[in-house]
Amino acid sequence: MIISFNPSIFQTQDDYIQDTLAKILIALMDTNIHFIDAKSLKDIFYDGNGSYTFDSNLISQRYLSPRHQISLRDFLSRKSRVNITTLHKQHLVHIVVGIDVSNKEFHPESVYRIIKERSKIILENGINDWKFVQGICQKYSGSRTKRRSIYQLIDQAMKTGIIESENCGGIGELKKVTQRWIDEDRYKNIFLYKLMAIFDSDRKTSDELTRHKNQVEYFKKRNIDTNTDCKYEHTDLILWHILYKRKIENYMPLDVLLKHITSITQAQKNNLITKTYKELDFLEYDHNNIEIGKSPIKNKFPEMLLNDVSYHDFEKRCEHHKIFLEEAKECVSEIEQILLKIAKIL
Repeated sequence: MIISFNPSIFQTQDDYIQDTLAKILIALMDTNIHFIDAKSLKDIFYDGNGSYTFDSNLISQRYLSPRHQISLRDFLSRKSRVNITTLHKQHLVHIVVGIDVSNKEFHPESVYRIIKERSKIILENGINDWKFVQGICQKYSGSRTKRRSIYQLIDQAMKTGIIESENCGGIGELKKVTQRWIDEDRYKNIFLYKLMAIFDSDRKTSDELTRHKNQVEYFKKRNIDTNTDCKYEHTDLILWHILYKRKIENYMPLDVLLKHITSITQAQKNNLITKTYKELDFLEYDHNNIEIGKSPIKNKFPEMLLNDVSYHDFEKRCEHHKIFLEEAKECVSEIEQILLKIAKIL
C-alpha cells in the first residue's frame, strides 16, 4: 500500500485523531511493508532544508515515547531513500489519510485498522490451496519477471502473517464464510482492502458458464449470463478470482505429473500424452486417468506444485489463456493476474 497524508491532519487539535495518527506511524514501523509518498515525507516530517522537524510536533511529543521518536526518525530516513516505482503505483492501493471524505480521504481510524488488521485469502481448501498460493508467490518472487518486486512484497507479507489463509471447507460454504468476515467488526468498513476469495471453476470446457454461477453472482452483486461476466470488477463485493482451468490440479505440467504419480498405467499415460493443453485444462483427474482418488490428489498435487513446478513451468502452462491487464497495458498469465490481485490487499 502507498500512503499519503493530508498535511493539515497533523495540525488537528482533536486528541483522538492525534493519538490515532501516532498509532499509524507506529504500525507502519512494525509492518515495514508499506510506502509513504515522498511529498508527504517532505511536507510533514522535514523542513525546506531537509532537516527532520517532527520531534517538535505536538503528536510526537504527546503520543510517542522517546524510543518511538528515535525509531520513527530512523524509519522515515530510510523511507525517504526508497523509490516508489511505476510498478508500485500501478499495482498497489494508494490511500490518502485525512478527514475530507468529499476528496476521497480515509479517516485515520480506518487507515490504522487497514494497516493493523491481517488480510485474508478465502479458499475452498485452506490447507492445500494455500500451499498453491504460497508456491506461486515464492516462484514468481524469485523469478526475473518485471513485476518481481511486487511479488516479493506479497511473499514477505505471507511469511510474516500480514496475509493469511481462511478455509471455507468447500465451495458450498464460500458465500457464508465470506459474508461472515465482511460482517466481522474487525473488518467493518475496510473489508474491501483486506479480503479476497479464490475458488475453482469446475468447468468442463472453456466456453462453459461456470458451475459456480451462484457464487460469482454473489461477488458480482448481480445476475450473470456469460463467461465474460466471470471477471472481477472494481464495483464487486470484494476482490475475487475464479480459476480459468477446472481446478488447481489442472495447473500441473504433464511431465511433473507423470514423474511423480507412479501408480499411473501405461495406457493412461499414453492417453494423457495425446491431449492438448486445452483438454488438460478441464480434465477431471481421478482413478480413471491417474489411478488415484480425490483425497490423495488434493494432498499430493499442491505439494508437487509447491516443490517441483518453476516460474517458467507455470508461465508455459498458462501461455494459451493470457489476460490483458489494464493497469499494466499488457497481457499477463493468469498466475500473475492472481498475484497482482493479492497485491491489492497488502
